[in-house]
Amino acid sequence: MPKITVNGVEVDAPDGQNLIQVAKGMGIEIPHFCYHPGLGVDGNCRLCLIEVEGTPKPQIACNTFVREGLSVRTDTDRIKELRRAVLEFFFLNHPLDCPICDQSGECLLQDFYMRHGQYESRLDLPKVHKRKAVPVGARVTLDAERCVLCTRCVRFCDDVTGTGELRIVNRGHHSEITVHPGRPLDNPYSLNTVDLCPVGALTSSQFRFKCRVWFLETTRSICSGCSRGCNIHLEQSEGTIYRYRPRENQEVNRWWMCDDGRSSFHVFNESRCEAPLAGGEEIPHSEAIEKIIDAVRKARERDPAGIAMILSPEMSTESLYAARKFAREILGTDRVRAGSFAPPFVEDEILRKADPHPNRRGCEMLGIWTDDLGSELERGGPLAIVVQNDLAGPSPEAGKRLERFETVIALATNLDETTKRAALVHPVAPHPECDGTFVNFQGRVQRFRKAKPALGDALTVMELLRRIAAGLGTEFGWVNLNHVWKEMAVEVPELEGMSPTALGDHGLPIRSVREASGATVEKG
Repeated sequence: MPKITVNGVEVDAPDGQNLIQVAKGMGIEIPHFCYHPGLGVDGNCRLCLIEVEGTPKPQIACNTFVREGLSVRTDTDRIKELRRAVLEFFFLNHPLDCPICDQSGECLLQDFYMRHGQYESRLDLPKVHKRKAVPVGARVTLDAERCVLCTRCVRFCDDVTGTGELRIVNRGHHSEITVHPGRPLDNPYSLNTVDLCPVGALTSSQFRFKCRVWFLETTRSICSGCSRGCNIHLEQSEGTIYRYRPRENQEVNRWWMCDDGRSSFHVFNESRCEAPLAGGEEIPHSEAIEKIIDAVRKARERDPAGIAMILSPEMSTESLYAARKFAREILGTDRVRAGSFAPPFVEDEILRKADPHPNRRGCEMLGIWTDDLGSELERGGPLAIVVQNDLAGPSPEAGKRLERFETVIALATNLDETTKRAALVHPVAPHPECDGTFVNFQGRVQRFRKAKPALGDALTVMELLRRIAAGLGTEFGWVNLNHVWKEMAVEVPELEGMSPTALGDHGLPIRSVREASGATVEKG
């Protein structure tokens, strides 16, 4: 690993990194607009200037790469003055409307001025005016006056999606970003341009003026929109989720996420099941628990093997494990299945997967997934407990098959077609309201964290099952996530040696069954 010197400090730096990356690893900020690690070097903003020993003129840090013996300075008086000059150029025609700008609070131009600018403006001419609040696509709004022409958005559409909708037109002070005539910015990843925009030029039409960013609380989570499991920042305020933003994970989603995934949070804000229901009428939580216990007790007396527990690939791995154990040990049935009637999504070569579920792989790992859920419902029985799974919504035929069960209990996050058909409904918390993990299509176990309190009377699946078991006279369940993982890591071979702490922020791949069982592969 080459040795270089940054501001008089000698460090070992990875070969191939540029100085922006090296300095960031040292806790040194080199301001920049056009460079992004996912888009490569463009070198047009000229803000990341540094002094390189042996080179008479300042160089741009984004295009200065590690080599043995390299020595640079990022903090000289000359560099500081050049940064102020470059920022002054950016502000020549930039509107000073920070108080009403939707990007205020996360604007790099604003931040860089406060840290590296602080100059007295010499402009005494009217600013050049450009288009404001123009929709350039169904999801993105452009304010051309605020654009710093970093071209991040253009390069994303050219190099990542390959759709090429955006271009720079005109010259000099009149240059601006626009779309080709008749070709709006409507690719499935268009909102990544909003993330990439360092200022308030491109904003999300959906999020504009909904909430100031300094009111948002951010939690590291996982997108549940498909089996990719993109790593995200879940941002909410006072219990309402306002947006998802991608969180970098080079093994899963790199720096991006699709537009459909970004919109998938609405289900956690709308049509939520907040109170227990019996016959469509709200009842107290304690009464609901008693009714569920009574229904389970009667079904066990009649035909425990006929009880079915229908789970969802939307559930966390921990909830699936708890429900499987509850079915076998408390209900006395092996009829515990996970499946879905939801139609497949559109798949592409960037991120989107056809499988619309975040935890199908977790269901398969636990041995409860079935591709023929209809046949399981066809069998009927004295009792069906449906957990976080709208069977009747995507499939009216499945709704009719539910009638083959004498009693249907729904443990649901949302009011849906299945809850309409259930004799008893109890709310449970979806993944933004609890801790847990999903296993994505790659077999990567990824952790999500509780972002906000559960709504109304909702409980986590594990807690609700524990209370039902207690009412049936059986001690069941776990105190927290770490406790259930201690058991899972023993009982599930693919999870051996893992723990929530070991998963970190980027997750870990599950062990193959062959590896976990100690089998060897013959070479030949």
